[in-house]
Amino acid sequence: MQRVAVIAHLRSGAEDEARKLIDAGPPFDARDAGLTAHSVFLGNGLVIFLFEGDDVEQRLSDLARDPARAAGFGVWATLLTQSPQIAREAYHWNGEENTMKKIVIATDGSPPALEAVETGIELAAEHDAQPIFVHVAPTTDVLAVVNFGMAAPASVPHELDQHDRASLDEAVELAAQKGLEAKAELLRGNAAHAIVAYADSVDADLIVVGSRGHGAIAGALLGSVSSSVLRQATRPVVVVRAAARVEALA
Repeated sequence: MQRVAVIAHLRSGAEDEARKLIDAGPPFDARDAGLTAHSVFLGNGLVIFLFEGDDVEQRLSDLARDPARAAGFGVWATLLTQSPQIAREAYHWNGEENTMKKIVIATDGSPPALEAVETGIELAAEHDAQPIFVHVAPTTDVLAVVNFGMAAPASVPHELDQHDRASLDEAVELAAQKGLEAKAELLRGNAAHAIVAYADSVDADLIVVGSRGHGAIAGALLGSVSSSVLRQATRPVVVVRAAARVEALA
């Protein structure tokens, strides 16, 4: 099962009009479009369209090319402040409820991770959920050791320091600016395995990670960590790609 989430920001004062569109129901029949389900979350100036089923990205491409169905998305255009972003997400989905209480958000201080942090904070604020930021530090460092005039790699135990906590401190501060009390955990080991294992240990409702992938709906290349998280996770995963947009659905 796969899920794709499309995120958009509402213009000021547009929430009532957005609720009317939602109350009117989806602009197309999800089953007829080859999807298992289509739902919408609304709140705090943010609207998220969720599409669930098999081969969702291809289904969305087909919808965007169908003038009759694509017109249904066009009514949202006047309510948005910018083109929708893809919170690019292939989900492994086991849950039945749409409520979220704990969101694990991975960060390493990189620009893609920062976008994941910002998206995770928005989702946590919308659902009154607790954001839990995690950073995975390595267990060893590789150093170049010179022997007989030649450099050779050598592994030494990694000593945790303030640099390892810097991205967590930044994320917690960003959450505090939104009025959210966040938790931060510094983990060690293989990044993807540690993220998935920790999310399981706290029974998280969602995992949010960043990716250095490019492209629109189809053909995106996910980073190795985000790809591994998607393969290993048994709970919902959102992969946020920097500057990715779904202009066809605007």
